[in-house]
Amino acid sequence: MSSRRRNKAVDRVALFAKKGYQVAHIVVSRALRLPPRYLPIVLLFITFRCNLRCKMCGVCEHILAGERAQELSTEEWKTVIDSTALLGTMIVSISGGEPLLRPDLYEIIRYIRDKDIAVHLCTNGVLLDARRVAGLRESGVNTVSVSIENVDREVHEALRGGNTFDPAIEGIRRLRRDAPEIRVGINCVFTTRNFRNMAALIPFAEELGVHQVKFAPIHTNLLHKRKHLEQYSDLIFREEDLPELDREMKAVMRAAAQSKVQTTSSMFLAGASSLYRQPRRFTCYAGYITCAINPDGNVAPCCDMDGSVSVRERPLDIVWRSPEFHGLRKQVHRCNSACWDTTNTELSLRLRPDALLRELRQTWRDVGFYF
Repeated sequence: MSSRRRNKAVDRVALFAKKGYQVAHIVVSRALRLPPRYLPIVLLFITFRCNLRCKMCGVCEHILAGERAQELSTEEWKTVIDSTALLGTMIVSISGGEPLLRPDLYEIIRYIRDKDIAVHLCTNGVLLDARRVAGLRESGVNTVSVSIENVDREVHEALRGGNTFDPAIEGIRRLRRDAPEIRVGINCVFTTRNFRNMAALIPFAEELGVHQVKFAPIHTNLLHKRKHLEQYSDLIFREEDLPELDREMKAVMRAAAQSKVQTTSSMFLAGASSLYRQPRRFTCYAGYITCAINPDGNVAPCCDMDGSVSVRERPLDIVWRSPEFHGLRKQVHRCNSACWDTTNTELSLRLRPDALLRELRQTWRDVGFYF
């Protein structure tokens, strides 16, 4: 093992040791249904504005409802970030909308990195020109995930619109060429339109030099919930589609086993079709290990819930421990929504006692990606 790889491994072990106590505290807090002291992962939706109108996404409906003008300012986001440092946050994931539309994005990222917190950025990739990639590199962003729905341009653009495939692929290539220290991922939302041959995304990603591919099933809630179902009902899996979906999931798992590219865990992929059968129930850690903050400052356990408290009224560290937010956690305890997302579901599955050791290797690799 080279000295560089050895140092990385030592750093990762140190991170496991440092943050292991926090995760254990979260598990105990969830079991006892008490407000946790720490907040490991924060999802910042810094804007609902977007340059695309993807067929399956409901985020832009926020703009149609007139919510654009309520976005938090740069200084307000910095106040939120001050609170994340007090809460021991490990990762801030920045999303939208399209976060690259905010000219202060690089300043926000830099402020987070100055707190020694890892930053993950989700983007549709279309705007990743040379100037923006340079800005991301200079800001110190750790990881960037780009939405690619299929290796076939026509299939991808049927979901995301014309002239979106080549710019996104070129954006990935530019990241790998001009900012090699930034680790790059691909996000794929699978629907009836693009689920066939999904496994091809893994060798495709490997050719591009991508480090990770994440697969998530389309929902009628979460970030899709504001869109009228009749606008995308043809993308939702029906009973007759599920045997083929199961076969595709097995193909993805086989491709993942043969590749160095990281993917969604096998237990997540194996359970994905259950979302459209009898949704599986699990102990959800939303509101314990994560929270989501909308552009207007409302805080919720996850993006499927509407927040009742705002960081404009109180700092996030106060909100996190408040009776009002704990009331939202109690809603999580009673939640029966059909949900299988790559944040809270994946994390919750991995924190089950039977999975902690079984998924240790995958968790080790994920830590290497995000940190």
